[in-house]
Amino acid sequence: MQELEWREDLQNYKEYRLNWTEKLLSLAIAVSFAGVIAWLFYRNRYVVIGAVFLYLPVKKAVGSYFFRKRNNEMLTQFKEMLQMAATALKAGYAMENAFVCAREEFVRLYGEKTIMAKEFAYINHQAEWNIALESLLEDLAERSGIEEIRNFSQVFGFAKRSGGDYMKIFQNTVDKISQKAEVKREIEVVIAAKRMEMNIMNLVPVGILFYVGITSPEFLEPLYGNWFGAGVMTISLVVYGCAMRIGEKIVDIQV
Repeated sequence: MQELEWREDLQNYKEYRLNWTEKLLSLAIAVSFAGVIAWLFYRNRYVVIGAVFLYLPVKKAVGSYFFRKRNNEMLTQFKEMLQMAATALKAGYAMENAFVCAREEFVRLYGEKTIMAKEFAYINHQAEWNIALESLLEDLAERSGIEEIRNFSQVFGFAKRSGGDYMKIFQNTVDKISQKAEVKREIEVVIAAKRMEMNIMNLVPVGILFYVGITSPEFLEPLYGNWFGAGVMTISLVVYGCAMRIGEKIVDIQV
């Protein structure tokens, strides 16, 4: 029974399902965007109903953000687990016992509710029933969809079957994950200024419309309350949205 409960806690990490809090956050963002668009571009409160259509892309963007955040956390936790297992191997523990010792140390530092604490609880439990560690790690790698974990499981499985230097395998994996994280940080530092410039430029059109709408509303009056003005504003809004999307693609550098 305990094994089944643990298995249900494990999941396919290749996709992300928003919880109710995150869904409400997505709805709040969509309604806020719709409210701004309704007033700035159309001066029509009924346009807020458009939040229904904005919800799906906003939900997708929020899900993508939390998906990347979870993957980064998983990779960091996996690296820490390997470092602790390597330390246990140096102390003379067998491979299975090294993972048990590593998880105990990991839980003391990060808690029971972390993803890797649950994953390695299941792995260690299965290993007690003589399930091969390499198959358990391959299962984790498949469900995680993370390249570094997949590479480690493949190399570990080969070493387990043919014999190999586990310490070197663990250290190489830890080094690669650390190097990738360092490269990500360096890229973020380099593009931080450009990202700030992009965010400012994204706000400029909205700021201009807001300023003119408050200080000199008569200049924009011909664009509201008629089909021609609504068409012009709609085209401008589409171009504005495409420009923002292109900007996000430019600064979104994947390692």
